[in-house]
Amino acid sequence: MKYYGVFFNPNAGNGRSEETANQLKEELIKHQIEVEFLTAPSEEQGIERIISSIDRLDALVAIGGDGTLNCVGTAFIRKGKSIPFGVIPGGTINNFAKRWDIPLNIEEAIEVISVGETRKVSIGKCDNRAIISSFTFGRLADISNDVRQSEKQKYGLVVYPYQALKHIGKNKSYLIRYKTDREVKELKTWITLVTTTSYVGGLPYTIHDANAFHVSILNNMSISKMMTYLRYAFTGELKKGKAVTYIETEKLEIINMDRELDIQSRIDGDKGPSLPLTLEWKKDFLDLMIPVKKG
Repeated sequence: MKYYGVFFNPNAGNGRSEETANQLKEELIKHQIEVEFLTAPSEEQGIERIISSIDRLDALVAIGGDGTLNCVGTAFIRKGKSIPFGVIPGGTINNFAKRWDIPLNIEEAIEVISVGETRKVSIGKCDNRAIISSFTFGRLADISNDVRQSEKQKYGLVVYPYQALKHIGKNKSYLIRYKTDREVKELKTWITLVTTTSYVGGLPYTIHDANAFHVSILNNMSISKMMTYLRYAFTGELKKGKAVTYIETEKLEIINMDRELDIQSRIDGDKGPSLPLTLEWKKDFLDLMIPVKKG
């Protein structure tokens, strides 16, 4: 009999994640698979619990968005080992799930896990943390870090462009050194977005899908560039113009030239460590459960 761990936040979505976990458990029992729920009071405790469970599990399933998946990826990276990994999407955007064609429908996602077919996929690493979908820093990331949960609940996503407009012309950019295996660039940076796939906001933003980091660096922001940026966020067209530098790389060193500035990153939607940082590509690191191809 196989033994699966199921990681989720029981307080997320008004208890919906726990409901989904119980639904998954009922289905897996039919397939002679025992299930253990892995929950914890905090993110760090959750990561530690996963690490301590990996060696006795045949597979691990995460229920949630990219932030929840990050906890599992981080546990795998710290353990130096991954096991078959299933996903039941439960976030708002679900970039990672959409890229790998994992169904957003709960019943269909559970069916994928029940079958258990896998393929190797890549993720990123920053210090001792995984990058499942995105890494970002700059003025827009600062704004995201500063927006309070109460403001998001009251005003919704409109709070972000509103705050961005308020910050135009203020502390426009940071001088950053970017170092890859091929080149070194020093660029004034308003926002840098690094993704592990060609998806942003749940939508494909570039025709390229290289097995490497996608790095987009936007320079000083202005009212005229704001519309260009918004278009980029949804279509990826910005990288065709002069306002952005686009890089594909498996390793990226990011150094703030003014070391007195505390420039904080965001990883998969949550606060991350401060610069300087090094990002590393973990090629074919995850053994991801995916839908069976028909035909």
